[in-house]
Amino acid sequence: MKYNLTMSKSRVLKLLKILQEKTDANHPLNSEQLIELLALEDEKVERKTVYDDIKNLQKSGYQIESLKGGRDAGYYYDDSVFSAAELRILADAVSSNNFITDRKTDELLEKLFGLTNEHDRKIISNSLSYRHDKAGNEQILYNIDALQKALYEKKAVTFYYFDRDIKRGKNYRKHKERYVSIPYALIWNDDRYYLIGYSEKYHDFTHYRVDRMESILLEDRETGRVEFDVNSYVQKVFQMYSGTSTTVKLRCAQKLASEVLDQFSRNMIVTENTPEYFVISVKVELSPVFYSWLFKYQNEIEIISPSSVKEEYVKMCREIIERYEK
Repeated sequence: MKYNLTMSKSRVLKLLKILQEKTDANHPLNSEQLIELLALEDEKVERKTVYDDIKNLQKSGYQIESLKGGRDAGYYYDDSVFSAAELRILADAVSSNNFITDRKTDELLEKLFGLTNEHDRKIISNSLSYRHDKAGNEQILYNIDALQKALYEKKAVTFYYFDRDIKRGKNYRKHKERYVSIPYALIWNDDRYYLIGYSEKYHDFTHYRVDRMESILLEDRETGRVEFDVNSYVQKVFQMYSGTSTTVKLRCAQKLASEVLDQFSRNMIVTENTPEYFVISVKVELSPVFYSWLFKYQNEIEIISPSSVKEEYVKMCREIIERYEK
């Protein structure tokens, strides 16, 4: 009796796998088709056995639905971890992300596709054509794992940090002395992964590219915490970079509404709105990055005030002109 029970469990699991792998609402399988597929798995069963096994799976909580009547009558599994659209978003994120190596990209995609049926997998994989230039640092996932542990345990980390030269070689900073940082957040910004950490030595926050960190070690001590707003830090440092914080007024062409909203979101106040243009008041970090953002829209975004910001922008433009007129 125990042997038969074991065989029954094995058969039911094979049936469940077939339903998960080969069916959805658009591709049900009837009892005859299920019998044929089970036979390929060395399970010879009758129609009643298939019905009984499906009922047992349903009683166990598996979402197996039935379609009755017509050519499409049959059973299908309706409890996927992700919908096809959700899975497509995740697959695109993995493919386009440049801090994940090619090998790890293939591994992650294979795992993601294993979460859906063969029909959605074929649709997604056949249309997944774009792949970003990939990093060559296989250590990045180990780095993320170590940093997650440090965040959870509130421990400081030490590591080497390097830049790349034109030949893609490593140039270690601080003559390959170890950096010390207290992790506060891991963020993904502009296709890069960053650690935001606090320096006890300098009493300030800074950030590091995770793919340029090496040999991360956790210190065997818990650390104190200081007040920190990760959203404010990201907006200040990653969107406009650090500089003097100043409120500016900008006159913008109406066709740039989407671009301006993308840049400043809810941090701006619209003070004037006409069919041709709108005027916003927004606090920014004055820096070359802010001015370069302005420059790409040329005369479609104009600095109204303060006059010191206008003068600084004009000065930068003149310096660029002079350099090219030599």
